[in-house]
Amino acid sequence: MNMPYRNAWMFCLAIIAMTVLAFWPGYFSKLGTAKIAWHLHAVTATAWMLLLAAQSWSIDRGHRARHRSLGLAVFALVPLFLVGAAGVEHSMAMATASGEDPFYNLWGSPLGIYDLLGSAAFVLFAALALRERRNVARHAAWLLATPLLLIGPALGRVYNAHLPGLVINGPQDFPLFRWSVHLGGLTGVLIAVWLWSRHRRNGQPWLVVAAVILLQSLLFETVGFAKAWNSVFLAFGDVPVAVHAVGAGLFGLAALSWAWRSNPHRRQTPTEMAA
Repeated sequence: MNMPYRNAWMFCLAIIAMTVLAFWPGYFSKLGTAKIAWHLHAVTATAWMLLLAAQSWSIDRGHRARHRSLGLAVFALVPLFLVGAAGVEHSMAMATASGEDPFYNLWGSPLGIYDLLGSAAFVLFAALALRERRNVARHAAWLLATPLLLIGPALGRVYNAHLPGLVINGPQDFPLFRWSVHLGGLTGVLIAVWLWSRHRRNGQPWLVVAAVILLQSLLFETVGFAKAWNSVFLAFGDVPVAVHAVGAGLFGLAALSWAWRSNPHRRQTPTEMAA
């Protein structure tokens, strides 16, 4: 079998390293004071990337049984990731409502819609990867599209720390965050389009993730500042976080269950096995 995306595990590990660099000032250097929701989000996101790396490494070396066994972890990690994401969304809504944080006073609501769409896309891609698990190339593309949802937020913070003209040294520079969000997203779009150009036969997932990232930027600048969305976002913080967490976890399980049942076991055709 001509396996697509060989050595993708290196890409996954590189994104983990980049994420640590990106979130070091605001999270990793302050682990003792961070909220539980942020810890859960960081742990589940890292575990997801490590799972993708392990899946890539195992199938590259022909360990199909190990690859399938590891793949079952998706049924735990996706719901847990959504639980953590819901907790972070709730904490951002509360910080925005308090009016005490100058960063969230500017960017709380726009980030809320940006992250909400990212979480929805994550569970969609994971579900479609399960649904198309008999098509090796598309299955791999859907899974590997999920890290691109992280490229924008992570790179944006790297740009704000190191790119001349976008460096944030204090609250007076918080308006620059807008441009780092869009520049980070554009980087993700360019990577997705490049991957599509190399894998056009089964590369539709790359076009989908590029469209999602562009939509995130559009909603960030439009719906994110709308009064109606701001009211909804602030109301999100009034609902107990446990309600959001349970709902998000159950939604993830339901999506994966649907995806698994929608494509029962059958023998893969030679066309589907081709990269």
